[in-house]
Amino acid sequence: MDTRADRLFVPADWKRWIAENILKGQHLDELTQILVKQGFREELARLEVESAARHPYIEAAQSQARQIKKRDWLLHTQQVMETEHGSAEVERRADLSSQSFHSDYCALNRPIVLTNVVADWPAITRWTPDYLRDRCGNESVEIQARRESNESYEIDKEPHRQTCQFGEFVHQVFFEGTSNDYYMTAANATANGNILRTLWDDIQMPEAYTDLNDARDRTFLWIGPTGTVTPLHHDLTNNFMAQVVGRKRIRMISPAHQPYVYNHRHCFSKVDIDNVDEREFPLFSRVHIYDLILNPGELLFLPVGWWHQVVALDTSITVTFTNFRGTNQFSESYSTYEEI
Repeated sequence: MDTRADRLFVPADWKRWIAENILKGQHLDELTQILVKQGFREELARLEVESAARHPYIEAAQSQARQIKKRDWLLHTQQVMETEHGSAEVERRADLSSQSFHSDYCALNRPIVLTNVVADWPAITRWTPDYLRDRCGNESVEIQARRESNESYEIDKEPHRQTCQFGEFVHQVFFEGTSNDYYMTAANATANGNILRTLWDDIQMPEAYTDLNDARDRTFLWIGPTGTVTPLHHDLTNNFMAQVVGRKRIRMISPAHQPYVYNHRHCFSKVDIDNVDEREFPLFSRVHIYDLILNPGELLFLPVGWWHQVVALDTSITVTFTNFRGTNQFSESYSTYEEI
């Protein structure tokens, strides 16, 4: 192995880039030319790339890379089958039996919108600004705030926690216009138990699909103005998403597309799904995106592992719950919480 490259200056971030792309199977000549375009001398670039390709560390890592490629092939095969034989849109159904839901959707990891399960919730008509302020206005609540100051606001949740009065927050959400700066999310659930307890009688768990004994601790409020965005990510549980006030646009991607979504940390993607940089994320063009609008009174089953971005098209209140019948604790075997 030629060790001269180790004595020449190539910054660590470029060394990592070279290694990552060798493991992805990129041609060595292509990598060399990219480095030259970035200002490296061709002799240095070629020496660095060729030395990296022959390094024992890279050779060891290539075995792991081949195993990942095998896994990616299986996912790609599933993706092809989904595209050829599945629906191009998320189904909408009414009057779905418990057996059909669990066998045809939950067990098969298929999303579905149930159109008549929560349509008669009292919350659908009751949860006006006046009602919410009258019932809970003096309560202290926690929200995510100052989100627009940090493009990683979903990953870096802790600095964005803020306490405020619920009545003031309701006024802000309903009457102060479009914003992605403040949002009550599931991350705030522990601090907002009093609100949920007060409003509990306005929602009704769908008995056919859920475990009523484990309902309150696994139910979450999402309240925000028009324009709130939850960036592309996946969850570690199956979720029900009940839309109560306003509409949300939800863009979803099957877990079979995992190799193409540029998952860089925990359950988050680097890709801005509405403004994809095709040069930085060329593989993202392979994904199929399911677009849907979730209207008040509709319930979305969002299976574990499905990538999704959520945008509030109106002032929005959503109730999510994870108290499914059967296993829904998949986080116990999940370990990749940090950088991937």
